[in-house]
Amino acid sequence: MLLKDILSVNGKPMKHIVYFLIFITVMNYSCKSKEGSTSKLIVIDPQHFHAALVQKVANPLIDENVHLFSPSESKTAGYRSLIQQYNSRQENPTHWVIKEYYGADFLTKAFEKDNGDIVVLAGDNKEKINYIAQSVAQVKNVFADKPLVIDIQGYQKLKEILSDPKSSNLVYDIMTERYDVKNILIKELVNNNTFSGGFESNSKNPLIQFNSIHHFIKSVSGKSLVRPSMFYDVSRQGEGLVDVTTHYIDLVQWILSPEKAIDIEKQLKLVASERWSTIVTQNDFIESTLESSYPTSFNSFINKDGNLDVFSNGKMSYSLDNVPVSISVQWNVKSLDGKGDQFNAFFDLKNLYIEVKPDTNGKSSVFIKPKYSSQNFEFSLIEAIKSIKSCPGVSFMKEDNSYKLVIPEALYLSHEDHFAKLLNQFMVYKNNGNIPDWERSFMLAKYYLTTEALRTAKIKK
Repeated sequence: MLLKDILSVNGKPMKHIVYFLIFITVMNYSCKSKEGSTSKLIVIDPQHFHAALVQKVANPLIDENVHLFSPSESKTAGYRSLIQQYNSRQENPTHWVIKEYYGADFLTKAFEKDNGDIVVLAGDNKEKINYIAQSVAQVKNVFADKPLVIDIQGYQKLKEILSDPKSSNLVYDIMTERYDVKNILIKELVNNNTFSGGFESNSKNPLIQFNSIHHFIKSVSGKSLVRPSMFYDVSRQGEGLVDVTTHYIDLVQWILSPEKAIDIEKQLKLVASERWSTIVTQNDFIESTLESSYPTSFNSFINKDGNLDVFSNGKMSYSLDNVPVSISVQWNVKSLDGKGDQFNAFFDLKNLYIEVKPDTNGKSSVFIKPKYSSQNFEFSLIEAIKSIKSCPGVSFMKEDNSYKLVIPEALYLSHEDHFAKLLNQFMVYKNNGNIPDWERSFMLAKYYLTTEALRTAKIKK
């Protein structure tokens, strides 16, 4: 069974099969690997919960013994708590054994012995590129949460690592949005030129737009989300232009240049970028982090009114293969309208528009609107959807002048399932001995755009 068919069996969508199919797929690839040996994880400084999500689903090619290295035990509390939850759950429990080391020399200790061959990184985004460099120098593979780098200096280091012809180690960032069924459908529909018509050439207006709104203070699964204080330190977390934007840039590349290497100098052009801050009061900060006050290291970010200026917002305009793109990310303190985080995407094609937005029930949905009146459009839409074999059972319903795609619930995967599938893909690459050139070029193009956009951004008042 191919990865693209992981959501269906005999052409019919089924629920609760993703873990089983991941197991089967990994076992098939493990039989083809040179040695078929299991890998061991080295988890370094896991200050972001995504480090734990990598381990939510057991993988038959990953050893259950995991080595954890961090400067202090307190920084790993969230990680260890989630691992304990995974180990103790009733359905499909994991059996991770965490071997911990804490101390100022944690990075040296991580590589003193043969503790493992895959380094997992999710936390301090400023230090991440240094962790990557040392991991590669120690002949380790790296599976890292985004962003890999947050400034132009970091990008230059990443470029050296990924462009080194002597290195056989894998460096891979976690781009989960490729596994969202809505994005899979959009990719297939956009690239069906008979149906979509493709993009107009030399357009002066953006033909692809991504806009997202996020909130510092919010509830997740009925509980208030507690953020680490580092989240508000953009010198370590990264600004809005270099953080969330990585997912959207990756989607643009994945849609416009599927599995084709990108030449930065010939295919990419950054047009403009801007950045602006969100004001976070000390009370907001305390509510969000449960800390008693701002850390002293935040003094340079505090304005004359005693509040934090967090440059978490940004907008960039660029083109890929002459298709103009606009990406905007904004962070508010709280959702005042009760709608919570919001995401919108818009694709302006020759024959139609594709839009991702909340439906009347508030659920993120895909809408297709024809540009021209045609009696054959519904038939063309049926044929286009039918041709997407990886997404069986998709239909549509007409709403005003648009068509809303009706996607079976069985095709939706959770954020955690996205991590399991991406780790599975990483293991496939590892067993093949390399990451494809197009994946490597995607990372370089992506982080060139984010860091160059930050370097040249104008401040918006």
